[in-house]
Amino acid sequence: MPNIKRANTSGITKSGTAISDVPDAPTIGTATDAGTGGAVSVTFTPAATGGAPTSYTATSNPGSITGTGASSPITVTGLTNGTSYTFTVTATNSTGSATSAASNSVSPTAPLGMYESIATVTVGSGGSSSVTFSSIPSTYTHLQLRYIARHSGENRFVRIRFNSNTTSSNYTYHILNGTGSAITSGYENDGCYAPRLSYNANTFGAGVVDILDYTNTNKYKTLRAIGGRDDNGSGDVDFLSGLFLSTAAISSIEITLAAGSYQQYSHFALYGIKG
Repeated sequence: MPNIKRANTSGITKSGTAISDVPDAPTIGTATDAGTGGAVSVTFTPAATGGAPTSYTATSNPGSITGTGASSPITVTGLTNGTSYTFTVTATNSTGSATSAASNSVSPTAPLGMYESIATVTVGSGGSSSVTFSSIPSTYTHLQLRYIARHSGENRFVRIRFNSNTTSSNYTYHILNGTGSAITSGYENDGCYAPRLSYNANTFGAGVVDILDYTNTNKYKTLRAIGGRDDNGSGDVDFLSGLFLSTAAISSIEITLAAGSYQQYSHFALYGIKG
């Protein structure tokens, strides 16, 4: 009998996997900013043919950051605000996977009112006479500085300078101080100060400083602050309002002490705020 070759109609590959069991690639849809900061929503349409996927994975380019789901859309988190990304979606089951084409390009953004970390500084074992945040991005509406710090020496006044401007007459501030038994107030035109640290060099004080409209070049820059310290029974709270008498946009902030230096473990963090 002649040796007759028959066509393979079983749908079985050489490896033994049924061709129809492998998912076909989904059709990519639109990638959009999720509106929560550092996140993008990716839509897609599942293939009408091929094996049934058990999961879908959206993958970013650059970064290969992924998000998974059983249906469209998929939200990918952990992205960097302001960075442009495209996305592919992969359909997967136990027999294989297939990947879509790339999506449109999209850049996630921080939503209005969101605080976004710009930089942090922690003082090391040798101490530091000052802490500086430089090359501050201009992409926010306001800035917020937070610190928890201790000092050497006797002068515990935290002093803030902008854009390397050290001329005292370019700064003013008002202060309201409460100790629990007395309230005092004052005005100075020889500097711009933040809430004071503890009298005790081994005790930390803390402060939060808002720097408003820091990129606005039509008005002086306003500073609002609150902070305090407690020395095992004695302590106080400071409320301050300061002014930098310059219309220049703020690109750097230096935090010093009127005398002495910041000690180990003093921590400073700068945040940007969307308006």
